[in-house]
Amino acid sequence: MFSAHAATAFALVEGYGAVAVFAVFALEGALVGKVLPARTLFVTAVVAVGVEAVAVAPVFAAAVIGATVGQSAVFVAVRRFDADPTSLPLVPVGDSTLDGASRWFDRWGLPAVAASNAVPGTRGWLAVPTANASSVSASRFAAASLVGSAAYAGALLAVGIAVALGVGSAAELLGAEWVAALR
Repeated sequence: MFSAHAATAFALVEGYGAVAVFAVFALEGALVGKVLPARTLFVTAVVAVGVEAVAVAPVFAAAVIGATVGQSAVFVAVRRFDADPTSLPLVPVGDSTLDGASRWFDRWGLPAVAASNAVPGTRGWLAVPTANASSVSASRFAAASLVGSAAYAGALLAVGIAVALGVGSAAELLGAEWVAALR
């Protein structure tokens, strides 16, 4: 019934918990392609752990901190080691994307970093141009990244809770065997 991504996500969450969420979000933050769609893993993790605040807090924290660590690693690699992550085939960011990101940063500054991290599809793109063309410190970049990643994870949390509550309601209607079949 579930897609292969959701089945893999359930297996990762069951086996490794929030560590799996951290790893996938750190890789996404570091612009290293999509090993497993981070959104799918996050929502699946929320469904798997339940909707209580104590259960979802580690998932939320792992996603936000993982994305911030990944983006900060790219920022530092570009700034200190003159790395060019866009030259790697795993990094799906081209020159036109970097040009657009540079214009965003030139116009809006650090708030653009936070805003781009809150929007699916643009997450992490400003790490390279910000490191290349600005005097922003790594700690200020990380703070802006953290704010945007928290907004993004908050939206995903709302989706995850809605899905979890929907699965719970469906289980009441269809019986507990249905939920057991999903897992």
